[in-house]
Amino acid sequence: MAHRVGDYLKHDPLKLRFTSSNPQTGQPKSIIKRALNQSVTDITQINYYSQQPSVIVFYELLDISIVELETKKSLKVIWTGRNNKEEQSYPFLLPKTSSFSELGDNLSKTVKMQAGGSGRIRIFEISSNGRSQRECSGAEMIGNLPEQCDLYAEVSLTLDL
Repeated sequence: MAHRVGDYLKHDPLKLRFTSSNPQTGQPKSIIKRALNQSVTDITQINYYSQQPSVIVFYELLDISIVELETKKSLKVIWTGRNNKEEQSYPFLLPKTSSFSELGDNLSKTVKMQAGGSGRIRIFEISSNGRSQRECSGAEMIGNLPEQCDLYAEVSLTLDL
C-alpha cells in the first residue's frame, strides 16, 4: 500500500505513515505499524461480512524514514519554570535509548533558566487523571514511557545544609 500511495503522491514510500480510523466517528485512531506483506484487509481489520459503510485510512508525509522514526520517541515537555506554572511546550524526537538526563540536557539548551539557580532540571510525569506524579530518574530510558503521558520539567531546587 505504501508503494502505491508513494507512487501516486510522488513521495518516498518509506516516508509515509498510516493511521487507522474509528469506524463510528471517522477520527484518527492509532498508527498502523509497518510490516512486510500486509494486505489492506489486514490493516483495516474488516471482513467480507462487515457492515461498515466505508473505511478511512489516513496518511502522513514524513521528513524522515519510517524505519528511523520507529527507533525514536516523540515527546512533548511542558516547561513550568521557576514559579511552577505552565510556560511553554517543547517537542523532542530522541532515540528510544536516550535517558532522561539526555532529555534534560537538550531541554537546558532551549529554555531560559534564572541565574543563581541550581542549573539542574527535574523532569516528572503526571498521570492523565492528575492524581499522581512520578519523578523520572536520570538513568531511566525514555523508551519505557507510555505512549500517552504528560511530561513536565522545572528547575530542580537544591537545599544548602
